[in-house]
Amino acid sequence: MVDMTEEAGQRDAPIAARVHLAHAIAQKLAEDAGVDLLHLKGPAVLPGLRAEGRHSSDVDVLVRPSHLPRLVAALESVGWEQRTDFATGSAFAHAANWWHDDWGWIDVHTMWPGVGLDPEAAFDVLQRDRVWREIAHWGCPVPDRTAQRLVLVLHAARSRGSGDVDRAWTAATPEEQDAVRALAVELDAVVALAAGIGELEQHRGDPSYRLWRHFSQGGSRLDEWVARMAAARTLRARLDLVTSALRVNRDHLRMELGRPPTKGDLRARQRVRVRRAAEEVGKRVRRG
Repeated sequence: MVDMTEEAGQRDAPIAARVHLAHAIAQKLAEDAGVDLLHLKGPAVLPGLRAEGRHSSDVDVLVRPSHLPRLVAALESVGWEQRTDFATGSAFAHAANWWHDDWGWIDVHTMWPGVGLDPEAAFDVLQRDRVWREIAHWGCPVPDRTAQRLVLVLHAARSRGSGDVDRAWTAATPEEQDAVRALAVELDAVVALAAGIGELEQHRGDPSYRLWRHFSQGGSRLDEWVARMAAARTLRARLDLVTSALRVNRDHLRMELGRPPTKGDLRARQRVRVRRAAEEVGKRVRRG
């Protein structure tokens, strides 16, 4: 989810109403452009899987990766403006964010963090048993109940939140939990699911164990980078991580400042980044 403080004051309609309408608009645009889309979280969640009265401040959609260019063109044709890209949006490089002055934020996902299956194949699995949910009087495709349980638990695993787990997992019947576990196997999401339901220690030998321990239990920024390096599956991925660790995130800095960063802003933030990294490494060395 994106920090909305940058431009939230530009709109007067209630956030919940804007989010519902933005879901419907995104679906209409997708239909017109021949784009496969699934709506996630917020008003897309099926009854009983989330506490009543909870509202999202943005729209989350999962697009078939090969359809991403068409969706982007459709969004931008009606005024959505890209604010973050996939490389800088999160540690998982799974989503990018678009802003519209009237309709707010849309988070466009090409994969869901914790899912290791190829994103195109994963979309086919999640779409396979989709159902339709009316949002702002418009039919929107959403994952079925089993897939939604998994999506919510995986989100909770990287957000250190238990509310969704209580409804989506703990309150589920043993048969429903078995169905979620089977889907996690199919999607190569077993370790992430374990992190969300308190079974992560069963997977200490997995390369992604440290990453999910960090996101589910917390830790320092250095811990995160070490965990991300351990989880990287290829040499190219490791080299990209090294480059990313040394580079200031322009998109996040822009949202923090409320304007495009200048060269001076970037230099100043780079100095802060290097100083903090040196301090953290120094503390780690002193602790032995």
